Parts: sequence; C-alpha cells; structure tokens
Amino acid sequence: VAEILKYGFGAEVIAYDPNLSKEEIIKREARPVSLEELLRSSDIISLNASLNERNYHMLSYKEFSMMKNNVFIVNTARGELIDTEALIKALREGKVAGVGLDVVEGEPIDENHPLLKFDNVVITPHTSAYTYECLKGMGDKVVSDAEKVLRGEIPDGVVNKEVLEGEKWKKI
Repeated sequence: VAEILKYGFGAEVIAYDPNLSKEEIIKREARPVSLEELLRSSDIISLNASLNERNYHMLSYKEFSMMKNNVFIVNTARGELIDTEALIKALREGKVAGVGLDVVEGEPIDENHPLLKFDNVVITPHTSAYTYECLKGMGDKVVSDAEKVLRGEIPDGVVNKEVLEGEKWKKI
C-alpha cells in the first residue's frame, strides 16, 4: 500500500507502528511518526493492524477530534480498531469525508446498520485479502519466517516479544 501511494501517486507516506523499529518502518517506504502526529497530519488513514487489548478502539472520538477535517479512513484490518459510535458521530459532524471498510465492529452487520445510511461510506464483506497475490505473499512469508526460526533467527514482526525469553524459544 505504501509503495503504491508513494510511487504511484507521489504521496508522502507516514506510519505509526509500536511493534516495528523506525528502521523497519523506513524499509517499508514510510516515515515513522507518533500516533498523534499521524492523526493530526494525515489526509487518508489506513488501518493495517492486528487486534489486541492495546489497540481496541484505537480510533475513538478523542482520536477523531485530533484529525484534520475531511479525512478519509480505510480499515481492512479488524473492525474493533474503530469505535463505531465515534465514527458515526465524526461522519455526522462532517469531520470524516469518507470511509472504506472491509471490516466492521461486530460483523456481520444487518441492513439497518447506521453506517449503511451514509453516502460516503463503502463497506465490503471482509474480502480484501482474498487475491492471488495476497495469499501467495502470506504463504511466502510463512515459509521465510519458518526458515529464520530454523536458523535460530527471530522472525519478522513478532508482536509478543516475551516469548523470545521463554525456555521453548531457547531450545530452538
């Protein structure tokens, strides 16, 4: 996504990821920033995170109030990253110009869901990862990380780093 935006559209890509070093973010074609800077300066915010207790509702009304007016939100990760009630309020207030969601909090949703009443909200049925390229990339990544483990190296993107201190890891 970052490469397409940067090289295809000339966009400046910034990223916040508490699980990656600044060097890793730079390798992924983005400039590392704090969450607050990302919220305050982005025209488009794309959520690409796994869900955990630290980022549940990472976009709530507090975060929406920090954003630029007319921001666009894209979430292809997990619905619970966004507080739906706060998103609806931000849409009604005109803070958010548009939303693209492949995931929605509490999915599946029914035809009376309030988000479906907005003309500037597009919701797809949680299928954005089902492309040949994406599935092949996931398979390649699994193999690459398994090879690293077998060589005694740490795989990329370990979120629960405490496992690296455990006895099972030390035996590998």
